[in-house]
Amino acid sequence: MIEEFNYLPIDKILYGQNASSKINSILSQHKIRNVLILTSKSVSETKSFNAFINTLGVEYAIMNQITQHSPMEEIEHATELYRNRGCNGIISIGGGSVTDAAKVIKYYYDLNILHIAIPTTLSASEFSHIAGYTIGGEKEGIRDKRITPNMVILDPEFTRETPDVLWRSTGIRSLDHAVETIIQPNILDISRTAALEAIRILFNNLSSSDLESRLRCQIASWYSYFQVYDSPMGVSHNLGKVLGAKFEIPHGITSCITLPKVMEYYAKMYPEEMSMIAATITGNNPQKEDPENAAFLVRSFINSLGLKRSLKDYNVGQKDVDYILSKLREKKEWHRELILSIINDE
Repeated sequence: MIEEFNYLPIDKILYGQNASSKINSILSQHKIRNVLILTSKSVSETKSFNAFINTLGVEYAIMNQITQHSPMEEIEHATELYRNRGCNGIISIGGGSVTDAAKVIKYYYDLNILHIAIPTTLSASEFSHIAGYTIGGEKEGIRDKRITPNMVILDPEFTRETPDVLWRSTGIRSLDHAVETIIQPNILDISRTAALEAIRILFNNLSSSDLESRLRCQIASWYSYFQVYDSPMGVSHNLGKVLGAKFEIPHGITSCITLPKVMEYYAKMYPEEMSMIAATITGNNPQKEDPENAAFLVRSFINSLGLKRSLKDYNVGQKDVDYILSKLREKKEWHRELILSIINDE
């Protein structure tokens, strides 16, 4: 059997405290004379953002109106600004919605745009070739290697003012990426090792607020998506995309709601992998771990972070089951039962 591994075309990842100080040398090296700064209103009001802007040695335009789930009308506005201001590069500063918006601009306007991503959350969008956006509350998506950000800067200073709920819930999103990597068939050892290390780092650092712990979590988000091109999204992520777009639930929170229940099902379907995850968290021998313990440990972790949520908090009920099921990319017999169990989960 011949297998393959697909590398994503990320040219460089800079990581560490004050890593963003290299921005002017990067822009100069790539002959960027005028850059579009793509962000959200809340991020544009932070000290780190404004300190960064004040150091830029090139012309720039700021579009700070990207909101949750990247509505297409906002992306079109950003594209118009990019074109009218004569920009030849994009710096995205924000969470997954901001990063995805930059990818969509590249896809529909110019695939040769240099995109530098500076994340403020742990969504890990900056490490993938996937971009989501919404039209009329319906989730749409793009998958193309060419929209992968050219460079990523992991500077924990940009996360200092990220609200705790957003930071921690997107950390669970990264945890979700790692779990879904581990259950994939024919996964490379290096990818499985990276995913397990992501889980270990997140459990040890996500509750802390110091910059070193935040940097460790940023690296964990990178590890969680190490083999993203060859690892199709699992049911937790697919459910999250449907729930987030339709019911306006933040992406990180959707993982907090769906992941523990999905892992209960995975315990029966992938017992060896779930035992491996549980052992990574507890430090025990995987052969002595009950696969069902993985879901319990993740649920307990989510609760300890103050992230306990249910679909009932967002007025999602049994009336919505058929809609949710209809929007899943892949439908299996057990998915209806799963959706009902998540809705009824307290």
